[in-house]
Amino acid sequence: MTTQASLESTSNEELIEHILTRFHDTHREQLPELIQLSERVERVHGGHPDCPAGLSAHLRNVSEELETHMAKEEKILFPMITRGMGAMAAGPVSVMRSEHEEHSAALERLHTLTNGLTLPEGACRSWQRLYSGLTAFCDDLREHIQLENGLLFSRIDGQS
Repeated sequence: MTTQASLESTSNEELIEHILTRFHDTHREQLPELIQLSERVERVHGGHPDCPAGLSAHLRNVSEELETHMAKEEKILFPMITRGMGAMAAGPVSVMRSEHEEHSAALERLHTLTNGLTLPEGACRSWQRLYSGLTAFCDDLREHIQLENGLLFSRIDGQS
């Protein structure tokens, strides 16, 4: 795991490349499997009181929102930054920060749906894999948001 402190001396271009490969690519790999696992758990264990009912629909929504967000960064914001137009990026950065708050709220909803990612006694392997994957996804998304808000966007804020 790369820490924010270890990335402070990197260029904006290097930081953006790190964000793309470490987080954007990772989220795109994680979410389809998590959606599939959540559908399976809901289908098989729908009658269980601890079944995370509505989780697959929530994850599909998270996936769509996150994909839209990442596309805006990749097509608009990151090119502005790498072209040295950071001072003009204050508006897009503001939008991205707002969307980060929405993503954080979606993580809170995920925790509510899954009873804090607490597995019931005797949970099957699919359920275990689902919650393990969700834990990794939540940790990755929080780290992603913190890195962008705390380092990349702070650099842009300093230019405007």
